[in-house]
Amino acid sequence: MTRLLPSPALRGALLKLGAVGLLTVAATLLYLWQHLAMVELGYRVEQSRADLAVLKHRRAELTVEVASLSSLDRIERLAREQLGMAAPASSQLVRVLEAPPAPAGARSPVLLAADTGR
Repeated sequence: MTRLLPSPALRGALLKLGAVGLLTVAATLLYLWQHLAMVELGYRVEQSRADLAVLKHRRAELTVEVASLSSLDRIERLAREQLGMAAPASSQLVRVLEAPPAPAGARSPVLLAADTGR
């Protein structure tokens, strides 16, 4: 059985056609990969925006909660009702006056007390 071989010109044309076809398929696959990557990134950006909106809302809620929990009226009420505390009598109050500034180079009274072990 004899086999017919294509002529060198035909063989060159087939190789060129195969190379062009291979490049076309590679370019198409590259385009599709980039397109799918962009779509995925778009979804991730939208999800991140939605997450950010949820977090901003939660932060606003927590800010309100912090403000309500740190209300001085609330703290005083809890101290009286739950801890049994009462306002101090006038004899229990000690007024602390602001100390005059220390001369340059003098040590602080707190440091002096620490040195003497008080």
